Amino acid sequence: MPPVQPPERPRGGPNFGLIALIAVVVLVLVLGGIGVFALTHRSGGTTGTLTPTPAQSTGVPTATPLFSDNFANNNHGWDLTSVPGRYSVKLGNGQLLLEEDNNRILPEFVPGKTFDDFRLDVDVAITKGTQENSGFGVYIRASANQNTELATYYRFAMYGDSTYAIFKGVVDSSGQPLDDQKLVGYLSTTALKPIGQVNHVEVVAKGSTMTLSVNGQTLNSVTDSSYKSGSIALYVSNLPDTPKGVVVAFSNLAIYPAS
Repeated sequence: MPPVQPPERPRGGPNFGLIALIAVVVLVLVLGGIGVFALTHRSGGTTGTLTPTPAQSTGVPTATPLFSDNFANNNHGWDLTSVPGRYSVKLGNGQLLLEEDNNRILPEFVPGKTFDDFRLDVDVAITKGTQENSGFGVYIRASANQNTELATYYRFAMYGDSTYAIFKGVVDSSGQPLDDQKLVGYLSTTALKPIGQVNHVEVVAKGSTMTLSVNGQTLNSVTDSSYKSGSIALYVSNLPDTPKGVVVAFSNLAIYPAS
């Protein structure tokens, strides 16, 4: 059974972006010829719309991967535990399929390994879901407590509505998980392709700096020295208070030494 992870917090609050857009459109109709831009604003954290800048791409690393899988078979021993109506993990034909049907996050950990500094490359597509209910991403430098709850981690989250965020898992003085801290987000990006299309995701962790890139474009970096090593997990998210049922397909996973 995968480590327990509570539901992702709703991306709540009034949609100030829509309100702002309507106000600007009215202004355009009155004054004419005024350029507008859309503002995405959700409660908490850094907000706004980010136009990605070109990544400082080094191409495919030449170093031998620390771990790689083309998901042709389960030679690496992924946890394929599934509970009908709640979650499902399937592997084969070049894909790792994660399905979450209970408005939670389903993490799937890279088997038997921990990592400190690395570069992760993986292709991802939402194959079932809507802009409203779907998300996916990567946990890094993660650890679980004695109750198999994910406790400390950094989480790079991407959503079906082309937004993203970066979170940090924290615990209280007794080691019990608290609500994760939002380090970045929620930000809109044109780099994320729509539902049904494949996105190439790259996460680089080197020292205290961690960088998220999508489809060759750097989205954001965070610097935090709390956690220096731990497990890596791919995940699917069925967001709270939305229709149930999200499937995400991962392929071409490779984890390299950080250059």
